[in-house]
Amino acid sequence: MGEAHRAVHLARAALDRVGSHGDTLVAAKVRYTLASSLMNVDSLHSAFEFSREALALIPEEPPSLTWAWAAATHVQAAWYIRRIDVVRDVGKRALAAAEKLGADAVQADVLISTLATHEANRQTPEGREILYRARDLARRAGDTAIELRAMYGLALGCFEAGLVEESLAWTDEGLDLARRTAQTSSPYSLHLRYVRALALYTLGRWDEALKAAGSAPSAFGHVAEGALYVPLGRGEPGVVDRAQALFDKRPFNWTATLVAGLVLVDEAVLRGDVRAAVDRFRRTFARLIEDDDPYPPVGVRLATLALSAIADEATALRLTGGDPGGWAAEAAEFAALAREIAARQEAVRPSGPEGIAWALRAEAEFARAEGRSDAGQWERVVAAFDYGNVYEHARCRLRLAEAYAAAGRRAEARDVLEAAQATADALGATPLRAALDALARRTGLAAADPAAAAVAAGTLTTREQEVLRLLAEGRTNRQIGEALFISVKTASVHVSNILAKVGAASRGEAVAMAYRKGLIGPGPTER
Repeated sequence: MGEAHRAVHLARAALDRVGSHGDTLVAAKVRYTLASSLMNVDSLHSAFEFSREALALIPEEPPSLTWAWAAATHVQAAWYIRRIDVVRDVGKRALAAAEKLGADAVQADVLISTLATHEANRQTPEGREILYRARDLARRAGDTAIELRAMYGLALGCFEAGLVEESLAWTDEGLDLARRTAQTSSPYSLHLRYVRALALYTLGRWDEALKAAGSAPSAFGHVAEGALYVPLGRGEPGVVDRAQALFDKRPFNWTATLVAGLVLVDEAVLRGDVRAAVDRFRRTFARLIEDDDPYPPVGVRLATLALSAIADEATALRLTGGDPGGWAAEAAEFAALAREIAARQEAVRPSGPEGIAWALRAEAEFARAEGRSDAGQWERVVAAFDYGNVYEHARCRLRLAEAYAAAGRRAEARDVLEAAQATADALGATPLRAALDALARRTGLAAADPAAAAVAAGTLTTREQEVLRLLAEGRTNRQIGEALFISVKTASVHVSNILAKVGAASRGEAVAMAYRKGLIGPGPTER
């Protein structure tokens, strides 16, 4: 039995002992404790009912700490089931009571729960200011659990705003706090670990993402599989079995279903199985909307992946003289769904960079399914994914190269193709690399001249080539210095010289360009 399920079991047992004739304060506390545990295992409607019962057992006046905590728990449960009216009403009253009582932890908890009802949501600087305040209030109260919840909100808000590096910094700070306070298995510590794995994956730091996920209690399977996108992108065996096990896991966990569904749909896309991609999309989407939200934002991404599979199939049929018309209705259906979800999301709050990128890609994939190749459209998609999403940026570059080639812009197509190939090589994304090579063959785009790469290699000194290989292993300047028995300052000078010689703006770009130009080749790395 996982920790969250054990807490539910114990709370139910306590509720049975209290019965209906016990002390009302004790009965209320048991009920809102049970509600908190139920939220941790996604039993959201039950959590709402138990927290509502807790609130009804205690008079609101005069203000009491028990009523304030019951109200805070009810507000959180109400938000999860989209009862915004309850969030606003009870949240306002709970904040007033917490301020009168000087209950900093309650105030922090309610601030976090009610934030999503404000125009200043967690994606905005104003919303993050509210989360900073909640973190400080929780810290002052000595409530580490709520402090971790605030840090999770900050990490997720930054990620949604496209500030992926900043998100990673918040996960590091939160997980450090969890380690220092022996709360590494607490719910929000585990949620932080999931966001950390997701941020590292997004930034293209795939090996680190795998380490960040690690193991987790059974109730938090999405944490352990939070980096399942990595073996998917690398074409490793066993991904479907792991994703299907996560998808079938009971009791239902929304995030686990999301992760598993995305992996299952994308696996079919990468394999070129359009029917499986469409069927998996339908099963996943149906499961996700059981949670009372018929238009979850992730639906745009899911629909876009299904659209990409249809577009691939339609393109292949056209190339072989077939008729892609059989897929037209589903392509139009998924494009319409993506538009509707994006529009509804925009009406609630402005979309972050990721949402904007997937909405643009949905339209580009729909155009491709209809046989329209618009380089300008794919240029906008590529630019949208440049907020830090390394893999999806490279995947969209494949489509941009395809559109350039169709328009006769061969030099631009070759440049974009080679850049995407370099990223695929650096990530170890073999299915993407294979697709890029297939496009190069189909369009007659010649690979780079090996002789030119050999000449280019001569532009770096022997020492610089050694430093470059260590950069490719992810070493810091200090680690490079230690490995080569040189000072940190000397290592830094070598790195600067390398960036200047290959024309790169960052260490990661220098490594990618070095792979592309043949300055370094794939080989074993130390981790």
